[in-house]
Amino acid sequence: MPGRQLLIALFAFFASAPLAAQLTVDQRLHDFQNLAALYAKRYAPYEWKKELTGFDLFHLAPWTDRIRRAKGDLEFYEICAEYVASLDDLHSSFRLPSAFAADLGLFVDIYDGKVLIEQINRTLLPASRFPFQVGDELVSVDGKSAEEWIAEFSKLRKRGNPLTTRRAAADLITYRPQYVLPSAAELGDEATVVIRRASGDAETYTIPWTKSGVPLRLVGPVPAPRPAWAGQAGAAPAVSSGLPDYLKPLAEMRNWKVHDDDHLFQGLTCSEETGESLPRRYLLGYGSRTPVFSRGFPANFAQRLGRAAADFHYSGTYEAEGFKIGYLRFPNFAPVSQAATIQELEREIEFLQQNTDGLVVDVMRNPGGGCYMLDAASRLIPYEFYFFGEEIRVTMDRISSIQSALEAAQRARAEQWIIDVYRSYLEQLQQAYRENRGRTGAIPACNQFGSTMPAGFYYLPARTVYTKPMIVLIDEFSTSAGDIFPAMLQDSRRGPLVGTRTNGAGGSTSLFPTGFFSEALSSNTNTLVLRREPVATPEYPTTRYIENVGVRPDIPLEYMTSENLLQNGRLFVEAFTAILVNHVRSGPR
Repeated sequence: MPGRQLLIALFAFFASAPLAAQLTVDQRLHDFQNLAALYAKRYAPYEWKKELTGFDLFHLAPWTDRIRRAKGDLEFYEICAEYVASLDDLHSSFRLPSAFAADLGLFVDIYDGKVLIEQINRTLLPASRFPFQVGDELVSVDGKSAEEWIAEFSKLRKRGNPLTTRRAAADLITYRPQYVLPSAAELGDEATVVIRRASGDAETYTIPWTKSGVPLRLVGPVPAPRPAWAGQAGAAPAVSSGLPDYLKPLAEMRNWKVHDDDHLFQGLTCSEETGESLPRRYLLGYGSRTPVFSRGFPANFAQRLGRAAADFHYSGTYEAEGFKIGYLRFPNFAPVSQAATIQELEREIEFLQQNTDGLVVDVMRNPGGGCYMLDAASRLIPYEFYFFGEEIRVTMDRISSIQSALEAAQRARAEQWIIDVYRSYLEQLQQAYRENRGRTGAIPACNQFGSTMPAGFYYLPARTVYTKPMIVLIDEFSTSAGDIFPAMLQDSRRGPLVGTRTNGAGGSTSLFPTGFFSEALSSNTNTLVLRREPVATPEYPTTRYIENVGVRPDIPLEYMTSENLLQNGRLFVEAFTAILVNHVRSGPR
């Protein structure tokens, strides 16, 4: 029967379509080689990474062999992600063109070496059916232990500091965005989750995955170009940041922060108090104005900044052992209005200078930003201080873009300091290019807001400055500018750093298309940040670089304990307060 034969033929066609729609081996190899070429041409820390880990991004044979054997597009994506992750670099990552994510409704982190629940979306997981609590341990998901999941996910996304990598990978056990995890598309509708309660009993739950977006299972049919192909390529749309064109290259060079699409910023949770949907923060307090331990402050804590929506900072004062303690948090270094934020900071510094005996400066869980960190430092260091320089990866297109920006700035009669900065960049980039060097020497990275002076290595304090004893709180998620800022305070011997080793993301970052067939994107580290003097650490060669090394505390103090989780950080607050009180008693006034 013709009708029946037609149906059979159509069924056979559609059943075979997914297989036919996979990228060809040649197309996968083309995209992978394009990915490798990005880092070959633009990656600033190449020699540094090879020295640290032995990974050579130019040695492609093992990777191309795996790509030839890949059974599908998702496996190809995983190989690309693993290649980039081998750089062990927060700022360099591989991203799929997918907005699909699957969420179990509970969020975890590593406390006392165990993966513990720190947040539960009770709209998705009502206590009547899912009675586990914050502080209970996540043992396994779908028969695989938490540690096994961490090891698997760490291969696809690394962050410079091994502990930072582990904690970020733990998040992916219960929240799986496909742009990070290609295999997220293959998840079933439910997960079998084993949780160890505070009593020690292990309980098993079947928890549904809440899914959003369209899963990417294959790229789709992509015709391979042939030499005689005469199609017309379309230009990529320009990205507008609201800046004059001549400022865009400068803004790119001054971008020391975690990308906004990082999975630690993604998704939604639900407020247990109001029931409203809120932006999810897997890493509690990450980039948030309110500190993660805000409920651990003593009863006499008087909050000042952080109540009004317009406030950038969080601040307050409290009494401890007869001293007036000030607290000031920088949630990031990327304010919307730098002028308004500096005004707010100056007013607060003036108050704290007059009304406190010592100050806690908090850059824990700070995802970075830009040159506002220099303006902040100049109001906390009461004497001349060094601020960092960078070695910049030299490419011809960077030279051309700086030349074009310089000419555009001159035509627009831009401020003289902008013209001077571009001239300085251009001179040193051209010199390195003529000498066939991959990077420039150290170039000053920032200038103070509103200053008519070009960037330099040494700066004077602002007119309003805090002069009294001070400590600085850091942790493994003090990132990029959040690494650099405490490094500069430590180099200036301003006050002890308290906490744990920072992330170790020491360079500026950009995003590039790296898969024309597969539509992938990759981020790249353009520069290497330099400290004033070399630093010796147990894990790495003595170096001035912050990349991977991070910044080490003068006084170690761990927040990630189950006691702090269950007591809202009260013990942590008591500990850093005691450190500051001792510093006030013994330090210079």
